[in-house]
Amino acid sequence: MNLTIFKCTLKRYWKLLLLFVAVLCMYLAIIISLIEPDDMAKVQGLFGTMEDFMGAFSIDIAAMTSPLNYTASTFFSVLVMAFTMVFYVILSVGLIARQVEDTSLSCTLSAPVKRSTLVLTCGLFLIFSMAVLFLGILGCGLGMLGRYGAFDAMAYGNLVGVTFCLCTAVAMLSFFLSVAFCGSRLGAGLAVGVPIGLLFLQMAAGAGGDRTRWLSYLTPFGYLDSVGIVTGEVSSLGLYLVFGAAVLALLGASVAVFQRKRLPI
Repeated sequence: MNLTIFKCTLKRYWKLLLLFVAVLCMYLAIIISLIEPDDMAKVQGLFGTMEDFMGAFSIDIAAMTSPLNYTASTFFSVLVMAFTMVFYVILSVGLIARQVEDTSLSCTLSAPVKRSTLVLTCGLFLIFSMAVLFLGILGCGLGMLGRYGAFDAMAYGNLVGVTFCLCTAVAMLSFFLSVAFCGSRLGAGLAVGVPIGLLFLQMAAGAGGDRTRWLSYLTPFGYLDSVGIVTGEVSSLGLYLVFGAAVLALLGASVAVFQRKRLPI
């Protein structure tokens, strides 16, 4: 990793990063502020008025039996996936593909910096940025849920960790596509379109009930059972291993592809 490139990239994107941290924390705080811990049935009734739309957003109204379960069902669904997706597709396209298009990458590569070092640094910056986003979510959630009394903070932290690994794996897929097809018309389109397509598959799987539930097996988002994780019904170890391995594999593939790529600069 090149520390100078990392610092320059951070200087270029820190405002965007802080903006998304603030937006995600604001939405999480608003969602949790709707909780009435002594009357969760009232909260269920509130969301029950929109029951026809909740399936598409992977929100399980029946699971809202506690503040923690409610948070897992609402925020840790399509909402957190969509907001973080906007962030990482912007970053994925901007880190390499945008620099290839405007030829600014030629200045970087004219310095004594290897291609592998450049892509590795950009990939690690993407992972770092995702970690900052989810650390904000972790801190905000612990603070807000703590207002309603004791809850399983370890379970909440575990859910944040699994969701971070999932979203980072998809972010690295976007980054890989951006790197692999940079310099062509497909680069930005695939980097943006593939993650969006995977998310729409998940929404379609929830919207159609049992008839379309099989679609969730075609997208990594379908393997996140947020309520099951916080209740202990779902083991998260396998998810950490699979998503973590996917992050490392896609990072390595990005480096390997970029080293062999002929660049139009």
